[in-house]
Amino acid sequence: MILIIIGLFAGLYVGSFYKATCPPKPLPGVQKQNKESSISETFGLLKIRKDNEALAIFEKILSEQPDNLNALWGKAEVLRRMRKYKESESILKKEVLKNNPNHASSLISLSYIRYKDDRLNEALELVNQVLKTDSLDRENKALAYMMLGTINSRRSAKGWFFSKIKYGTQIRRYFLKAKELAPDLPEVHLGLGTFYLLAPAIIGGDLNRAIEELEYAVGIASDFATANARLAQAYKKKSDLEKYNFYIQRAKKLDPENEVLKELQEY
Repeated sequence: MILIIIGLFAGLYVGSFYKATCPPKPLPGVQKQNKESSISETFGLLKIRKDNEALAIFEKILSEQPDNLNALWGKAEVLRRMRKYKESESILKKEVLKNNPNHASSLISLSYIRYKDDRLNEALELVNQVLKTDSLDRENKALAYMMLGTINSRRSAKGWFFSKIKYGTQIRRYFLKAKELAPDLPEVHLGLGTFYLLAPAIIGGDLNRAIEELEYAVGIASDFATANARLAQAYKKKSDLEKYNFYIQRAKKLDPENEVLKELQEY
């Protein structure tokens, strides 16, 4: 899931003017400001799903500052998106959370990995730990609520009748809370749009709302393969085959192994 701009930055040196002999001493605060600007911009690349570009910058930062927790998280998050879950988890647990057990972004990334492994109780514990964090920023809080909606969705799908009622009726409110907190995150629009797309009408399913939310997600991050695939699915359901073909082809180009694409090929 990734994306979050964090307040304590240290990162990539972005250059200065040099004399023929040796570099002048930077003015106080200038080098720190440049580093903060670089890593902040890199998190912006994550947000719009320019993952390869972001990874190259995180690697550069880590070559200079191997203990930079924010860059370590950024690398782990890109690996998670690439479905390299073991490599991602190793960085999150051994290098980030070992040094900062309450690193909210890392806890959320790890909760997603636990969710993918169907270890839902562990995923939920991690999300609850995030929500108990002091001074939690709005984007991490939004992503935590998005994960609550996602976990409840899985529990509803796997459960019997009463579980479907218990968990299914909570999904939308978590996604709406996430959207309220951070309407600029593509993940929250993907979550809400997927709910509207797949849920039965009796608990809030609505194809037009699904398309609206998924269009918004793709508008923020056109390289978000999963959002493109879900939007294609929505347009197919609406019998708009021209738009279906456009978004399905884009998703295939972005990520041929995307799990939603595989899901759609089964039907």
